[in-house]
Amino acid sequence: MSFHIVPVDPETFSRMQQSDKPLVAYRCELQEGGCGMFVEGTTRAVSAHLRGHGNTSSDTASTSCTWSGCSKILKMGSMTRHILTHLGVKVRCSVCGVVMCRHDRLHAHFTSSEQCHSASVDIVDGPQGRFLVPESWLTAHQI
Repeated sequence: MSFHIVPVDPETFSRMQQSDKPLVAYRCELQEGGCGMFVEGTTRAVSAHLRGHGNTSSDTASTSCTWSGCSKILKMGSMTRHILTHLGVKVRCSVCGVVMCRHDRLHAHFTSSEQCHSASVDIVDGPQGRFLVPESWLTAHQI
């Protein structure tokens, strides 16, 4: 098994160290090649990373996506959700297994499906994700 050192967004790194659990992170491809940092594929982490790139406009302001190869125009409030689609991160119903691209659509499914009212959200990692582990985890698992 080979290991590679990758640059990780400081907030993502801090969350990983505090939780002492592995996580999946994705290479930033914002603004012509991106910053090269790896960021966790969660709404919270992507939103914080966008702020680090200076994306602090109001949620209703129109902006264009600067992800490599994309120039879609959207509201700033939708940018985090849009970036998650670039990462390929999806959500799955824990009861029936239906997979959707957006949390809000899965929660609508929970409401409309009688059997899935008490379901929880499972994250489906995107294909380009990297599995990151804290150093303490490597030592504890003798890797």
